[in-house]
Amino acid sequence: MAAAGRRRGHRRRLPATVLLCVLAVMVAACSDGQVDVRSVASAGWSGFGGNAANSNFAYPAVPDDLELSWTRPTGGPVTAPVTISGNSNVGVTSNPANGCNLLVLDPRNGRKNFCKRMRPGIEVNAMLVDQFDQPYVGEETMFLAFNAGGAIRWRMPVIGVPLSAKFAAPGEVLVATTQGQLLMLNSQTSEFTAPEVRLRADANPDDPTFGFGECVTNGPRCAIPAPPAVDVDNERFFLNFWPQGAIASQIRAMSYAADDGNRTMREIWHADLPGGVIGAPTLSADGSTVYAFTRLGQIVALDAESGDTRWTYDNGGYGFATMSVSPDGLIIPTGILGAPLRMLRDAGDRAEQVWQRDDLAVVSLSTLTDAGTAWTVVRDAGADTLSLTEVSTEDGATTRTLPLPESVGFATGVAVSPSGQIATATNIGKVYFFDSREAIESR
Repeated sequence: MAAAGRRRGHRRRLPATVLLCVLAVMVAACSDGQVDVRSVASAGWSGFGGNAANSNFAYPAVPDDLELSWTRPTGGPVTAPVTISGNSNVGVTSNPANGCNLLVLDPRNGRKNFCKRMRPGIEVNAMLVDQFDQPYVGEETMFLAFNAGGAIRWRMPVIGVPLSAKFAAPGEVLVATTQGQLLMLNSQTSEFTAPEVRLRADANPDDPTFGFGECVTNGPRCAIPAPPAVDVDNERFFLNFWPQGAIASQIRAMSYAADDGNRTMREIWHADLPGGVIGAPTLSADGSTVYAFTRLGQIVALDAESGDTRWTYDNGGYGFATMSVSPDGLIIPTGILGAPLRMLRDAGDRAEQVWQRDDLAVVSLSTLTDAGTAWTVVRDAGADTLSLTEVSTEDGATTRTLPLPESVGFATGVAVSPSGQIATATNIGKVYFFDSREAIESR
């Protein structure tokens, strides 16, 4: 009886315990500041350049047993880099004659989580993904936010074609368009968090493709041809911008810090570089240096505070006009198709060449990693096929090579997931996804 009484007493006390737990959860959930649900960049390869700085640098460790998991055709050419969300979903845009040109692919098998047929301009956009796996992407005249299942959450009309977007602060998305329009939007509601800015008077709302054809060559009618580099900590961003009527493009630094409690986008400085700028600017990890390519084939390092030139390096060309930059100042510039793989180091007042691999014909942007390696795609010796290749940053020695079956042309970059998976895509329209052997065999 005593034991039965104790059991009955325990049963009587249980609901009270559960009630206390429920109340505790409710209080925690309702407490101000307990959980920040504002959107931020997803873990992994959340957007163009892998991060806000366009640095193409990855912190996650890539598994030692990495191997090809799956491939998937996109139905058309791929020109923008792929992205990988915090859940390892692969985002890719393409330019097929018909069918979907925006795809989000499942990391387990490459099947479509969802796909969309978007308007022209989507092909130049790398998706931006937040921590809820929600993509943000642009097409001509429109910037859109989706939920993780592919439903449209909101649309924002724009002038021209939006470029790959960036998070400028928690819950705030920065959008730059090819016609020089700048927008800062609330990622949940699409409301403006700063007044719109139009950098050029010739922006034409009635002609979304005005100047778009010159963006590939960085011509004068394309006001902004590449995504900005964003310094979230110091609330500023850097643009490749061609002022109306100018003889060349420049690097322009913009602040978006609050003024009397309200955000305002305003110019801090601009730097006119010899021959003009080409490609996207890249920011160092500490936010102190902005790197850019010039049309004269030079890499220029600028002081991010003042715009003063710190050093100039003759790279012999601008190639893809992109680069990879590590937190300790290692730089891999992307050359022309088939160029050697070259490693530089920012020595403060100059750039030094660390090594060069003349035997590797590089056909992709490269990705530097926290493990002291770099990943890139190279053309196989004596063949048209391509391989994903890892080299040591210390001396350039090859550490592993993984073939890309049925590949030709070039690749648009190397994206790394939070768990070290790798995705790349060829320009002819094929996505390759690499995972650990253990993960593949456990499916």
